[in-house]
Amino acid sequence: MSLPKYFKSILWFADFNKVSLKKDRDIVLFQALEKGRMEHLKYLADKLGAKAIYDFARKNSQKFSRKSILPFAKVMFGK
Repeated sequence: MSLPKYFKSILWFADFNKVSLKKDRDIVLFQALEKGRMEHLKYLADKLGAKAIYDFARKNSQKFSRKSILPFAKVMFGK
C-alpha cells in the first residue's frame, strides 16, 4: 500500500517510491509519531486503527526522543 505524498517529508531518508505501509509499518509509525503532523496520524488511524498506533507507541516508548509522545498517543489513540 503506497502512502500519500505528504509522507515524503517524514520519510526523507528512504526511497519514497519503494516505501509501503505494509512492508515498512514500524518505520512509518515511528516517523509519524516522532516527526509527523496530525494528518499523518489521522491517515494511519484510518488505515491501521487507533489501537495500533497506541500499542506501537507503548511498545516503543523508550526509543522516542520526547517523553511526551506516549502520553500524547494515549490521549489521542488509547482507550
